Formats: sequence, C-alpha cells, structure tokens
Amino acid sequence: MSRSALNILIIILLHNFNYKAQNIQITDGWYFIDNNKFFIKGIGYETHTRPGQVPWIYSFNADLIREDLQRIKDAGFNTIRTWGALKEEELKLVEESGLKMLFGIWIDPQGNFGDQSFQTASLNLVNEVLSYSKKYDCIIGYLIMNEPQVAHIYDSGSQNLLDLWNAVIELIHQKHPGVPVSFSNTMIGDFIKMDLFDFAAYNAYIYNPTTLTHSHGYAGYLHYLKNNRAPNKPFVVTEFGLSVSPGTASNQYGYGGNTLKQQSDGDLFMYRELIDAGAQGGTVFQYHDGWWKSGNEYYHDSNAEEWFGLIEFASLNDQYGTPRPVWYSFKKYNKAIITDPKNEQIIKGAIPIEIFTTEDVAAFSIVLNNNILINQKVYKSYYKGELNLSLNDEIKDLQLNFYFYNSNGDTLKSEMISVLLCKDTVSLPTIDLQIIPTNLNPGAKNYLLMNLTNNPLFTILNNKVDYIVHPHIGFDPGASKYRIIQLTNNKYNFSDNFDIPLNTKVATFGTGFTIQYGTFQKRITAQKILTQGSWADPILATDIITDISELNNEIKKLDTGFELFHNFPDPFNSSTKIRYTISDQQYATLKVYDILGDEIETLVNEEKLVGSYEVEFDGSKLSSGIYFYQLKAGSFTQTRKMIILK
Repeated sequence: MSRSALNILIIILLHNFNYKAQNIQITDGWYFIDNNKFFIKGIGYETHTRPGQVPWIYSFNADLIREDLQRIKDAGFNTIRTWGALKEEELKLVEESGLKMLFGIWIDPQGNFGDQSFQTASLNLVNEVLSYSKKYDCIIGYLIMNEPQVAHIYDSGSQNLLDLWNAVIELIHQKHPGVPVSFSNTMIGDFIKMDLFDFAAYNAYIYNPTTLTHSHGYAGYLHYLKNNRAPNKPFVVTEFGLSVSPGTASNQYGYGGNTLKQQSDGDLFMYRELIDAGAQGGTVFQYHDGWWKSGNEYYHDSNAEEWFGLIEFASLNDQYGTPRPVWYSFKKYNKAIITDPKNEQIIKGAIPIEIFTTEDVAAFSIVLNNNILINQKVYKSYYKGELNLSLNDEIKDLQLNFYFYNSNGDTLKSEMISVLLCKDTVSLPTIDLQIIPTNLNPGAKNYLLMNLTNNPLFTILNNKVDYIVHPHIGFDPGASKYRIIQLTNNKYNFSDNFDIPLNTKVATFGTGFTIQYGTFQKRITAQKILTQGSWADPILATDIITDISELNNEIKKLDTGFELFHNFPDPFNSSTKIRYTISDQQYATLKVYDILGDEIETLVNEEKLVGSYEVEFDGSKLSSGIYFYQLKAGSFTQTRKMIILK
C-alpha cells in the first residue's frame, strides 16, 4: 500500500469519533500524571493464560482479575503491561483498580509490513481497539509492536515498517489524544531511532546479549540507550526478569535454570540497574507462569519461557497461584524507589535526592558511617531535595545508607547507594574504539582498535578490559573476549578481531572496563553500531555507521592515467609498500596523515618522470590505528587508507 493510500485509510478511520482527554504530560523526559511525577513500577500481566488456557481463546473471570489486580497493588506495583489488547470488560476492572497500564496492541512483528492487506488489517485492529480503549484513563501508553527482528525488517523493508508505524501512531494520537505511543524494542534494535515515538521502550535481560553481559554491563548499555535514544523522553524497560525453569543452575544468570534465590536477586539487580541507567520505569516479566508457551497448556513443560512468573501454580486446578520469594522481594523494594542519587554517579556540589514511596512510608533517613545526615518526613509518596555535605577531601567515596520507616517507626526497607563526591570536576578515564574496516564485514573479520587512557586517580578493576561483538542475528548473544592490561604512562593500546557471520546485517561492537576509587566503582564504555548497506536508512539512528565507502577503495586506473595503489601488506605492524604510477612528468608529493589529518611523514617530494614507483613506509614507531596516504601530481590528487595493527 502506498503512503497516500495509508493516509486515505487513516482519514476514513478517524471520521466521526469521540474521545476522552487524558491528563498525561511528558516534561523533562518524565511522565507526569495529574501533575504528579510518575515512576513506572510495572509488571507484565495476561488475563486468561492460567493453566489450561491459551491467550487466543478468550475467557473472562472478573473475580480472578480483581484478585490479581489487588494483589499487584498490594505489592507496590502501580502499572501493568500487556502484549495484546484487553477487552473492554477487562479494561473496566483495571480502571476500577486504580492501576495504570501500558496497553499492548499486537501488530505482528513478523508480518509483511509492505503488504496492503496486512497494513489494512493492522489499522483496522487498532481502530477497533481504540473505539473503546480511548474512554479509559488508566492507559498511560500504547505499545504497538514487540521485538521486531533484523532479518524480518530487512526482508519486509524498513520504509514499509516506518510507514506502518507512522500510520498507527497518527491514528492513536487522533483517537486517544495525549496518550504516548511506542513499541517494545530490544538490544537487537539498538540501531533504530526512537524519534518517531513518544517514549522509548526496551525489553532487556541480564543474560543476553554480550553488550549487557560483558562490555557495558546491564546499567551501562541501558544508560547508552537512554542518552542516545531517549534523552528528552521517558525510557521504560518493558521486560526484565529471570526464569526458574527446571535445570542445572550455574553461577551466572541464564535464560532458564535459575534458582529461586537467583531469580529474586537477579530481578532486583536489574530493577536497581535500570534505575541507575536513568530509566523512568520498568516492568518485570511476568505476573504468573504461562503453561501454554511450549504448546501444551495443560502441562508445565521445562521450557524456560513457562517459568518467568513471580506467581507459580501448583496444579492444573490451581487458579490463584502462590507467590515465589521474588514476589516478596519486589513488595519490599517497591516501597521506596530512589531515583537520585544513583550508583556510579559522580557528584560535584549538593547531592540530589529523589524518592518515590508507597503510602505506608512516612519518613526516611540517610546514614553515612553511622552518622545520621538527614531525617525527613515524606508527603504525597514523593520527596525531592538536596543533601549538602562539608567535604574535607578533594574527592570522597560515599556509601549512603537509606532507611525507610512507617508511621510507627518500623523499618520497611533499607538500601545503600554508592557515589563519588568531588569538589572539582574529575576527568574520567576513556577508551576509544575504532572498527576496521569501517564498514561491516560479513563473512570475514572486523578488527577492533582500542586506545585506553586512564586518570591515575582511579585504578582499573582486575586490570581487565572486555570487548565484544553482537551480530543481531535472532537472539544470538554474540561473542566476547577480554584482555589483562598493564598501563604505560596511563595508556594502553591494543587490537583484536572478531569473525562476522555471513548473514549479519547489523552488528554492535563494544568495549568496557571498571574503574575504582575506594569503594566507588564505575563502568567506562564505548560502542560502535554498524549496518551493511542502506536497507535500514529510514529507521536508522544518527550515531550509526552505515556502510562507509573507503576513500577510493577500489584499485582502478583513473582517467588521468595517474594511479595510487593500495598498500601491501594491509593491515601491517611495522612496514608496508606503496605503489603509484605517473603518466606525465610532474612534481609529485606522497604524504602520510593520521586520522585527525595531521601530517606524519613525507615519502615523496620531487619531480617524477613517467613510470611506476614503489616506496616503503616505516610505521614501527606509530600506534595502532587508521592512517591515510595522499598522492598529489599536478591537478591529480588521490587518497587511500592504511591500517597499523600491533
């Protein structure tokens, strides 16, 4: 369907509708509901997927839903997230409960985005849902798609997907004005720009891919996405969690086979880390186990997908279920969400304090080294302020202990936040990452050049640098390596490579290390995201490197008869040879430049007769990196790239 046809269909769907205005605002990247700042404490919820049920056969039980929603509220959650659209009778119950909702409308992420019948069916579905959903204030966001994959976007066309997204967003904005729209992305879609959407939503699990498990860590990569995909809009993690499916547990969190303790610890670790990354909320996956996911809804199979629930069922006849230990962990943690200060935060001046609490929290205190810094009452379940400390040292690592109390003075929750307080601005260590070749190289190698510069104020934890590639092929986690380093003059340069699978269309390369000052730790990272060709251009974020053509990459005879050939060998670690041809007697220069354009060496600077020449360049004293060599002869100029790898 053409864009004009899509527009005509939207106009038809928008004709003669009524709507109920919503009191939702997005200000400074945050949700405000009824003029109150709102942190999303969410949980994924399906209404009819208990033992013996499947989501595509509708079943309505008002008592069960009311019981679920009350239990969810009692655990301190304020939002539910769905994947498919709830029916109106279900929506009424959510509205009555007082919970908010991220409302899923299931547009198939594997559909043919460019097919007219698929586009029409998708818009008709959205229109049908909006005919009743627009009446409900509990909806604070629409999620119109879940986890589209790279291969399918490539096959169906990114422009077609963009057109469909635009059409659906326009329809929702017109029929349910004031309610933000997004889709649930993943780390696989880190290359997709989110400018089109009102908020950014990502499903993120601690065990996949390597950007989360190795180079950046969970908070580190989410922080990158927050800063680069949603700097001025809400950033919500719409799925996180761990499965306790049967299997042999390991010391590492995995897709399945986690112990009950690992589920509890790991879920809260992700919750805290997404807050530290700057997220405006998260929704844990999910409320209860889904026995249907392996194909037999009457039997609890060992498939990991069936065991993510915070509520478990003892048998086919168990309809209410029993909370796992992780449920009680969330119930306690939800009582106070500390959004400022954050772990890994370096603070100059006053320490910002921002806390979202449940109604039973009456006061809190902050304690440092057994000294009470502040005792503060909490009003309206929210506190924002500052903590001013007299700092004798130029820099100080602080472990701030927060304690939260009810009206009787009983401790409801405690939590420690680690920050670094400085009198002056501190220069952080850096790691510069370069990828060679500069375009994605499927079926061959891409080289990583890493240049690390440390501030001697910090030590590098275990002297370890991690680096990875994530090829964005299905849920392939990617590959990881590490290097134990020894700094020289607070610097370290090294290179390595990864084999890139032949069918890779997008790849993320990353590197990171942890710095330490006393008890304070912070992850330092860098990343490059490369796409092959122009297929993703319509949906591509601005910081993505897309199929950059090397300067005069192909060795070919120029019309002038002059020619500068590719150096050999390349890459090289000490010396390489450069060949060139002069077709007319000319004064010629051949110079070498670094990546910043600074001249390194002049190899030729004289008049040359007609003929072919070869010159050797010694790069043994140069560091690894990209360099350029340029031949000038009369009006002829040609530049090529060469690579030093050590």
